[in-house]
Amino acid sequence: MRKNSECRKVRPITIILKPFQLALYIIIQLLFIPLAIAGLIVAVHKEFKLSKKYKVSFSGIKALQYRWFMHYFETRPDSLSVNFTKHFPCESHWGMMSLMGPLIIAQKFFGFRTKIGKLVEPGEETIESASGIRVLRFDTIMEKYIDQVEQVVIPGAGFDLIALHYTKNRNVKVYELDQTHTLQIKLDTMRKAGIAHDWITYIPVDYSTEFWIDKLLEAGFDKTKKTLFLWQSVSLYLDEQTVKQTLREMAELSCPGSIIAQDFYSTALFTGEISKSAMRIMNMINKMGEPWKFTIDMSEGADNAIGTFLSECGLKMTSCDQFGKKLDIPPYYCIIECEKE
Repeated sequence: MRKNSECRKVRPITIILKPFQLALYIIIQLLFIPLAIAGLIVAVHKEFKLSKKYKVSFSGIKALQYRWFMHYFETRPDSLSVNFTKHFPCESHWGMMSLMGPLIIAQKFFGFRTKIGKLVEPGEETIESASGIRVLRFDTIMEKYIDQVEQVVIPGAGFDLIALHYTKNRNVKVYELDQTHTLQIKLDTMRKAGIAHDWITYIPVDYSTEFWIDKLLEAGFDKTKKTLFLWQSVSLYLDEQTVKQTLREMAELSCPGSIIAQDFYSTALFTGEISKSAMRIMNMINKMGEPWKFTIDMSEGADNAIGTFLSECGLKMTSCDQFGKKLDIPPYYCIIECEKE
């Protein structure tokens, strides 16, 4: 009986506290309006104008943004990504802080929380929350295998710093591959930010004239060593034949015990059948010169569709993490682990 009475005492306090927290947030938001307008102008200029100038992938910036959000909304501490952002020419730390400042202050000092940065139970991911949680899921995969493998290969790593977080001071060889201009900006930014990265081998690839496998082997990759391949949110921008060919090449490079982790988006998400808001985001990315090209029809079930596709590439699926599986929505996004058949 005592516990029940304590619960009844807590509920009225919570009911009174929430409007108070909301009121404080609104006041802070109003005070921040001039800063938010200025910050938005700077952020848009850097993300859209300067990214085009430097030929930086707009989508490649997103993982960095999510890590910034998660750091300040106390989902996952990440001082490395914050420091990187402060020196990155295509993103504005000050701009994001001026826009998100009211929420950050309200959460830190008054306990007011929103859905931004909030974690959900596995299987309860909504389309809106999936992007940030995706970053954490790949972190989990890295944590799971980092002490079991001898090499890590990250094709199309972009500006994500996942390798820096999990491979420092470990007996593992790390290779990141990306377009020449992307890697150059990443390396320049890390130098300006004073971020150590000397244990990672960065491999610039001109995909129009060079084979990524040749570049990887030239850099010292050993086909006899157990490897973790992390291929995160890259395949959707490639045509189906290129995706299959790349996975077959990964299978060819894999020795027993090696793991390939990557994600797949559903065709229904791409066509707008599941989410109009997702469709708007895709249209914006398309205008930035990065159209979606590859999805998988998951209408008859994600496991079978993806398993069949991987089998055609000489791979066997060992795990399929389907986002939103516990919710009453069609399959829209999966992160899989697979190995050579």
